[in-house]
Amino acid sequence: MAALLALFSAIVFGAGDFFGGTASRRNHVLVVIGVSHVVGLALILAVAPWMAETVTAEDLAYGLGAGIFGLVGIGCLYHALGRGPMAVVAPVTAVTNAALPVLWGIGFGERLTSLHLVGVLLGMVAIFLLSRSAPDPDGNAAVGPVTPGLLFECLVAGAGFGGFFVFMDLTDEATTPWPLVSARVLSAGVALLLVARMRLSPLPRRGEGGAAMVVAGALDMTANLSILLAVHRGMLSLVAVLGSLYPASTVLLARTVLGERMGRAQVVGLVVALVAVAGIVSG
Repeated sequence: MAALLALFSAIVFGAGDFFGGTASRRNHVLVVIGVSHVVGLALILAVAPWMAETVTAEDLAYGLGAGIFGLVGIGCLYHALGRGPMAVVAPVTAVTNAALPVLWGIGFGERLTSLHLVGVLLGMVAIFLLSRSAPDPDGNAAVGPVTPGLLFECLVAGAGFGGFFVFMDLTDEATTPWPLVSARVLSAGVALLLVARMRLSPLPRRGEGGAAMVVAGALDMTANLSILLAVHRGMLSLVAVLGSLYPASTVLLARTVLGERMGRAQVVGLVVALVAVAGIVSG
């Protein structure tokens, strides 16, 4: 069940990133984050009282910690994407995102079988390959140089997202999904404060991707809920790798809907991802 939930979250995360990325082409990214996170907050607030058996201050605090790590991840990721090549930023961030929870889980007593270990290693390779951007047919130069500072920022971004997984794993299953509520209160609040500080309109006008933001928010929260359920039913080290395969659905949607090219590395990554999933599930 944990593997299925994690795979479902990866599919939905990837779809949410696709819609969020589409909206970001017509709006400031902070507006996209603010609107989508408010949508996600409204949805999770609607179901939380019916799902949770209890709510504790401790788990709400863990949710706030997850929200802080998630904000650090998003902030560093978008800043790195703005000054460096996506072909470097995306894979380094994605692999770090998966690696931190794996190391945390193993360090705190999770024992993996040989098949699990093979699946995890192949999953890391698949995440790296899937995150590679397709080659530019026009031969345009990459944005900005690959500096030690850029690589450090990518590592921090990945650690931020990985920290989100770890904090969610610390919560009690009985409080699900209240930790997501506190995480979204923080992230949506900070995003909207920044939107106001920059004097941007928090409400997109017609034709500016408002529908895509709503869909992105709903999908992102669905994926987060699925991950939260998964970490309470399986090992964090395995759930994190499966959940981090989200670039696969983003790549496939971009290919199907927008007609974007798939690089050779991405095609190989899809195949490696399938083998990794088989290894993790079979182990």
